[in-house]
Amino acid sequence: MHAGDVRDALGEPGAYAGAGLSDALTLLARVTREKEHVSLHADLEDVDEPLRLGAVAAAAPPARYIGDAATLVRLYAGRPLNGAPYELAGATAGELKIFR
Repeated sequence: MHAGDVRDALGEPGAYAGAGLSDALTLLARVTREKEHVSLHADLEDVDEPLRLGAVAAAAPPARYIGDAATLVRLYAGRPLNGAPYELAGATAGELKIFR
């Protein structure tokens, strides 16, 4: 998150989507699952496999995200989206924030 914040502030390309993105997504999935966060199925435009985040939903289907990985990271971090297009159904952007 912090490297993305710095790149974003400096106007550098690749903010929130640098070389460590794959590791960041793995960590995000683990942390949200352990904290029993909102269940989310993410179809990432720039990643081959869908990503499951949050608690395993027992009674309801998971929320659904369609968009790029950098925007997903921004949503979870509560960072500005800078007009990035995405679709989110079954949850609000505020419910995804992991830093409260």
